Amino acid sequence: MSHESLDQDSYATTEPSKASVSDTASRVSKATANFMEKREIYRIVVDGIDCTPDNIVDPNYVTMEETFTHAAFESKPRARSEIITKETKGKSKSAVDTGMKVYATTISLDDIYIDHTSNTEEGFTSDRQDLEKAPSAFYLPKIQPIMSYPPEILIVMKETETCFLFELPSFSYEKGTPDGAAVEEENEFYQYITVGKGKNRKMVTEETQTKECVTQTRHTLSVRPQKKNAITFASMWDMHDTYMRLARVKAEEKPDEMVLYQSAAPTLLRKKKISLDTLDEKKEKTIEQILSTPQFLDAVLLTERVLASLEYSNAQKKFRGLIRIDPRALDLVYVYTMKPLWTLECDETQNRPITSISFNPKNKNILAAAHGKFTYAEHHTGLLCIWCTKNPCKPERIYHFEDPLTSVAFSEKNPNWLACGFANGDVLILDITSYSIKTIATSKRDTNPCFEPIWTASWRSIDRDNNFVITTCQDGRINKFTSTKTHDFICTPLMRISTVEGKMKGLEAPRLCIKEDVPITRYPAALCMKWHPKVGHVYLVGTDEGCIHKCSTHYLNQHMDVFQAHAGPVYSIQFSPFMDTLLASCGADNAIRLWMEGIDDVILTMMCPAAVYDIAFCPINSTILISASGNVLSIWDLRRKTHMPCAEYTFPGQIVLTYIKFSPSGDNVFVGDTLGRVHTFHLEDTPIPPFYQKKLLDETIRRAICTRPQLLRQLEKLEKFREKFGQ
Repeated sequence: MSHESLDQDSYATTEPSKASVSDTASRVSKATANFMEKREIYRIVVDGIDCTPDNIVDPNYVTMEETFTHAAFESKPRARSEIITKETKGKSKSAVDTGMKVYATTISLDDIYIDHTSNTEEGFTSDRQDLEKAPSAFYLPKIQPIMSYPPEILIVMKETETCFLFELPSFSYEKGTPDGAAVEEENEFYQYITVGKGKNRKMVTEETQTKECVTQTRHTLSVRPQKKNAITFASMWDMHDTYMRLARVKAEEKPDEMVLYQSAAPTLLRKKKISLDTLDEKKEKTIEQILSTPQFLDAVLLTERVLASLEYSNAQKKFRGLIRIDPRALDLVYVYTMKPLWTLECDETQNRPITSISFNPKNKNILAAAHGKFTYAEHHTGLLCIWCTKNPCKPERIYHFEDPLTSVAFSEKNPNWLACGFANGDVLILDITSYSIKTIATSKRDTNPCFEPIWTASWRSIDRDNNFVITTCQDGRINKFTSTKTHDFICTPLMRISTVEGKMKGLEAPRLCIKEDVPITRYPAALCMKWHPKVGHVYLVGTDEGCIHKCSTHYLNQHMDVFQAHAGPVYSIQFSPFMDTLLASCGADNAIRLWMEGIDDVILTMMCPAAVYDIAFCPINSTILISASGNVLSIWDLRRKTHMPCAEYTFPGQIVLTYIKFSPSGDNVFVGDTLGRVHTFHLEDTPIPPFYQKKLLDETIRRAICTRPQLLRQLEKLEKFREKFGQ
């Protein structure tokens, strides 16, 4: 007995903290159990009614002793309990015998199902019907768990931001304060307009209606519309009719202020107009009316282009550059071949000389051919044809005029506008989008002093919005035509070429016999005109006296320079696209002459079999140019030979070639003649264009004048001067 007490004392001495905890827990548990037993003995009766509270413990479950609690409130770690258990097992007596208790739990938090959600939606039906009600967290199985109360529970409470659920501000103010004085003033004004004299004011009765807004709550459920696949078919004709029907829908007309002064109501007038339009739309059209509509003509135009592309398939491939000769071929020979592609002609253009051709600046496939008279004795009416290279069979627009046309020019700002000059001196602007004649502006006799043929017409722009037409006339006048809002052309004189007397620079002309010279007019005809490629206000004019006048828009009636270029009329002037200072001219003396700006003498002269009416530089090869003299088409290459052309092509019949133009690609050539035809050729078997075009052209010119050292020195000085001043 003493031995056992000694063991107990020694154990208490070695571990005083564990013993005190266990004793305290046992005393608390006993006191709690006695209190609950005593409480069940007493009953509470008030006014004969038993008010004793029911027991909160479910009779189906065993009551949990106060010494145990939920595992979530376990304050002692599991490892500690296991250590104590092992230590107690090593003693002479067991823990049960000594009165000690082991604190541990066998419940895992994952085994407890706690429903933290609450169903707040009305009419909600759960998909899982086999679920049973989970027991409370404080109900345990019949197997008695081993738990204990935690020694203390720590709760931390923090203050959150104040959230106002409802606020009713005060609208009363103390009398005598500024806010109170403002309220009294508003009240007095309200009394004045409601009860006082202010109620007798004029008022307009107006009605208003509050817009109804349908609100949607978060409990509103929208049903998704049902969809299904359907098959439909729409042909090109259906889509065409649909878009045409939409195009005929007219926009709502705004009321016109001038209509308000009419006797009838404007609404009645508009109703009658709409009713007439609707009747016209409902009325069926005859075949004659359909054939004359622009819609039908556009459809026919596109159909003709497609059919023409099939007929001229190989020619179109060459024209577009899809078929090219390999420059590395071993059998390549430079023979300058001109292969015909097609000829633009129709029944209405036969035997009508071509006087001018202009290409559209935006669409290079569209060109305008003017038909007039080649000699003064001929009698022809005016004819203008708009051709497209996609349809060489028939012109897409044909316009008839009473007077012969002498010149045409497309506008760069408005590509649909075409300036036309006539043999009687009239000038007009034509809109080629219309199938009938639609004039934008027309000159009048009260402002236009010209009565003779307009040989050239060109467009110039003042600024981005305004542009004007510059024309040259047979009487030597150079006029500027400006369009107005009234569709009139206001003519302003810029220059009038005068006859040059005395010795001039340039070509040495033979002396005229003074006794037999009888001057008839003092104003030579301005036959051709060319604007300077660098200086915008400078232009060159070729006259029928063989002179070239250098003029400027800054100097009226005074030329800047003049030189003798040919022994007869000058028919064409062209600048080289690779050298801005190189100028080529051709005339009635069967010659083509090259001039250098700043040098008075001629650089090079090339002779032809007949009068040369037009020349053109190749845009991809700086040394190649083509000339039209009589019925002969000549190809010149300056770096090979200049005494004779490299190739010549003669046209059959008594015709005269009047116009030459290269395509932008440089492979195609357009040639016009006096029979009203526009021939299209493909230039092949030419030398490969060099990389340094300007350098090759400069070397060619130096080689041509190597026998004239004085002229060569002038050229070198001129080049040094331009390099020094950056010209």
